[in-house]
Parts: sequence; structure tokens; C-alpha cells
Amino acid sequence: MTKFSTPPLSRDQLVLFPERLDQAIPADHSVRLLDDILGRLSWSQWERQYNGRIGQPPIHPRVLASVILYGLLCRIRTSRALEEALIVRIDFRWLVEGRTIDHTTISEFRRNHSDALKDLFVQIGLVARDLGHLPLQTLAFDGTRIRANNRKTGTRTPEELRTAKKELEDKFAELEAKTSEADSCQDEQLGTDNAHQLSEELTDVKQRRERVDAALAEIDRLESEGKKVPARIPITDPESRVTPNKEGGCAPNFTPHATVDADSGIIVSEGVIAEANEDKELFGAIEDVKESFGLAEAPAEMLADGLMSTGENLAKCEEAGIDHYSPIKGGGSEDSPAIRPDPSEAVASGDVDRLPTTTTKKKDGSKTTKFNKAAFVYDAEADCYWCPAGKAMPYANKTSQVENGRKRIKYRYKADASDCASCPLAARCFSGQAKSRQISHEQHEARRIAHAKKMSTESAKKKYSRRRHPGERPFAMIKSHFGARRFLTRGLERVGNEWRWLCTAFNLHRLLNLITSGSDPPALESTP
Repeated sequence: MTKFSTPPLSRDQLVLFPERLDQAIPADHSVRLLDDILGRLSWSQWERQYNGRIGQPPIHPRVLASVILYGLLCRIRTSRALEEALIVRIDFRWLVEGRTIDHTTISEFRRNHSDALKDLFVQIGLVARDLGHLPLQTLAFDGTRIRANNRKTGTRTPEELRTAKKELEDKFAELEAKTSEADSCQDEQLGTDNAHQLSEELTDVKQRRERVDAALAEIDRLESEGKKVPARIPITDPESRVTPNKEGGCAPNFTPHATVDADSGIIVSEGVIAEANEDKELFGAIEDVKESFGLAEAPAEMLADGLMSTGENLAKCEEAGIDHYSPIKGGGSEDSPAIRPDPSEAVASGDVDRLPTTTTKKKDGSKTTKFNKAAFVYDAEADCYWCPAGKAMPYANKTSQVENGRKRIKYRYKADASDCASCPLAARCFSGQAKSRQISHEQHEARRIAHAKKMSTESAKKKYSRRRHPGERPFAMIKSHFGARRFLTRGLERVGNEWRWLCTAFNLHRLLNLITSGSDPPALESTP
């Protein structure tokens, strides 16, 4: 039997019984569940920012936040695109109950409520916790790069900026004088067309000068705070930094980071920095989770990539009773010939070629391969290193320096020159003008060695393998599904606010999936 579709209806045809807006949205549509979740949250912090006694009655913040968050889930990020969606898309019209909202209202709302948005972010996490999906026992921390709102080639060195400032000031003064002359001229052509052209040029030079001034102000701020000034400063967004892209190459970027509950995949802390050294943010993120969710103690475990296994992070996690899992470089391995029962005995000649080495490329293109630090064994009791030849390298001195805002103390251990002079391995140990080998380690070296030993065990490797999917899923989702490969806003504060909206939308997406899939909450031995 042939089935025929419903015949088309003329757009001008009147209908006897008009369809309700609610009938246009299926009962199981995700927008209904999203609206239900947001409707159960408290909006009091948002409401306190409104004055309902002046002007027209405001649109409730839940409505505007719903538009922005649902827009992100639908890959609609800009305020103008959201304004259009509210006109042409039935799901958006249902969400706002048929309201018409202009793009300026959406844009201003999204930019001006960072603190209240943090409260909303936490409330969504608490909903997940009440449903049993957020145990907060194991966290995963990671960072990524997202392009700044600044073209790749739009950067200048500090010297180029100072030169450009002088040139633009001279050009501005010249155009200003010409504009005044044109305004006073009685000739019709010179007094209208030429004056208009000069005015446009003057506006352009003024805007370029303002961008250069903003970049120079960022340099002055860094110098006043004792921080290193980058080799190149972006012009359009001076608060971003030129850093390596995840896809290759370098460009003006920001570094967003996220802390995820490993069991549920929900983000529990987020933030953005300009530099690429997100390792300094790890412990602050743990403290943020404790404060936001009212935890008496920090979560028991932290999973992070190898960049996070710094001495400072290991020390802070140890003090807080957190079991930290992350790969670590330079720790050696259990099967390395450098690890031997008696380090005062030389490494067997047949095992020398298996010792850890580092290859360095020189400016002339030649390469040298020497034993690296992992080929030497530290003896904490004797406070010395043992070289592959079985000779002791006692403590020599220590130095300290401030690097990236952190004080680093290095202890140096030096071999006796007479031992090195007769050593058959000297050519593979040091070169140049040096007469003996030196090894240095920082104040947290003992922790790094212990951490490397822990991470070499099968149980630690299995535990760390849990990080990959929950820890990296938010970045993949936000970049690929939400389309956020470049920030729409400029400046660290506004970019941080934009990232918080993205993380809040991700958590809603994750919570919707957990609810609709009927996934059972993870089984826990105890509740934190």
C-alpha cells in the first residue's frame, strides 16, 4: 500500500486550530531537559544585580543564560547568530517562550556576570553530585591552547612597538593639522570630500596608536612586576602570548585549563592563563574544588600529564595527602644498568651502551651524545652521586634563582678531576673545556626520584591510564563540537569569562548524557 505524505500547506493559509508552541518540540528533545535543569537552580545571585524599579521589566537571567548555553551546545557562539536563531529556530523560540532578544542584550549579559556564572557552574556540579554522578575522589588536570582574537602575524617586538609609537604620533599630528586646514577652507571640494578622507585617515591612525599604546602598557606592567617580557607582543590582544599551537607552529594564544572528576567526566574547576606553564595552576585548582564544593579534605587522587610532575607540585600534593600520578622525566627505569646493587662498583662493560644518553645538536650541525643525569645514581645517605665508573661525586655548592616567579635552589655535585682524567668513559661523559663532570639537582629531587619509582609500577600505570578520556574529553568537545578554536573576546579577564561559559555548557552536555543514558553512578568505597 502506497503511503502519501501530508500535502503542502500554503504559507498564507489560515488554520482553524492554531498549533501551540509547546507542540512543536518533541517530548524527549534535549532542550526540554536543559530547561528543566536550569529551572531547578537558584538564580538569586543573578537577580540581585537587577534593579526592577527602573526601566522596563528585565528578561530573567535564567532565560538569557539558557540561550547562551543552549547556543553553545548547538555550535552557535556569537550574539548575532543567537539573535537570528531566536527568530528562525523553533527550539530556541520555545526556550525563550517566544521572546525577541537583540544581540546587544545577549552580548552584554554574557560579558557582565562572571561571578554569578561561577555560582551557576558550581550549582550544576552540585546537581550531578546529588544524583550520585560526582564522587570527587579522583581528579584529572590538563591544559590546552586556544587561539587569541589576534591574527598570527599581528605581533611586534618591544623595539618595533616604540618605533611605531613615534611614527604614529608624528603621522597623527600631521593629519590633525591637515584636517584643521581643510575644515577652514572655503573651497567646496577641498572642504568636503578631502576633509572626509582626512578624517577617516585620522581615525585609522588614532586606532592604530591606541593598539600600540596598549601593547606598550602591557610591557610596562610586566617590567614593573619583575616578569620576563616576551620577544614579541600581539597587537590586537596584548594580554595573549605567542606560544606553540597544538596543531603545530606558533601564534598568539591563551592557555585554558580544566580539572575534571575522573569518574563522571564533569569539569569541577576551570581557568585561563596567558603563558604556557599551566603546571603552576594545578594545586590552585585543587583548592578551588575544595572551596567550591565545601570539601573538608582534598580529593584523594590527582591524575595529570608529565608537565605537572614538578617538584613544587609533588611537595604540595604530599603535604595535602593527595596521591599524585603523572609521568616524570629523568627518573630512570628499573631495567637501566645505572640502577645496580652497589653503585660504588662500575657498570659492567657490556651494559655501558645501554646507559641513558642525550644527543645535542650544535650550531655547525654536528651532534654529540653524552650520558645524561639518569646514568648517575644519587645516594641520599652519603649526599653524593655515583658515576657509571663507580666514582663518588660529592656535594660542591648550591645556587638559587627566580624562574617564572618561583625560587629554584640547585645543589651541585662534582667529580674529582683526577678520577675523570684516567676514566675510560670520560669522552662519553663531558667535553669541551671541562675537566670533570657535574650533576645538579633541585630541592625536591628526592621527591622526584621517589615519584619516578612509584610511576614505574604497574599499579601506578593502570591508575594513570584513567586520565586520558575524562581529562582530554572537555577540550576535544569544546574545540570540535562547540567550534571554539579561537576566542571571540580579548583580554585575559574576558577570555576567562568566555572559557567559563564554555565549561558550563560542557557540564550541561555531560550531565544531560548521564541522565538520558541512565548510567549508574560509580560505586564508591566511601563518600568524601
